[in-house]
Amino acid sequence: MRLAAASDRIHASGAEVMAVSVDDDIRQAGMFDRWPTPNVRYISDPGGQQILQPLGLFDPQERDGIALPGMLVIAPDGSEAYRYQGRDFADRTTDDDVYAALDALGLDAIEPPEGGPVADVPGDLRGFFRPTDFASYFRGNKFGAIAIQGRVSDPEAKALVREHRIMADVTLDAWAAVR
Repeated sequence: MRLAAASDRIHASGAEVMAVSVDDDIRQAGMFDRWPTPNVRYISDPGGQQILQPLGLFDPQERDGIALPGMLVIAPDGSEAYRYQGRDFADRTTDDDVYAALDALGLDAIEPPEGGPVADVPGDLRGFFRPTDFASYFRGNKFGAIAIQGRVSDPEAKALVREHRIMADVTLDAWAAVR
């Protein structure tokens, strides 16, 4: 969501945003209908076999296998210029490191690609995460992190909880920008 909201910044750096998930084309179309991100390419990788597993961004233990949150910057030669891999489904990072990696590549700006899903939107969107749920979900993440941060004393645990709270704040800011 955050990178989709900043797609102008990404394209100005010579890159594009691609969203890879285990969802099939129809489910991705339903998500796109609820979360329009017109300059983001949606890539379906059921089972994670083609993209997610080879990249190490697949959790086979969660709901028969889901994508782990991750952000990759791939250089024109195919090497990884940046990698962030989430530890679980709720783990995200801020985008500053992504922007620094993009800027370091020194690429020319590109025209925004046409994004979106490749299938028709399903008629029944029950079971799809609703935009009205987004803010309360991440506010819950934020305040849960604040509560836990006050309970732990280990510096590493405090840092991890602080990172999660900041992720929730940044995500809520991005959501406010696209609404």
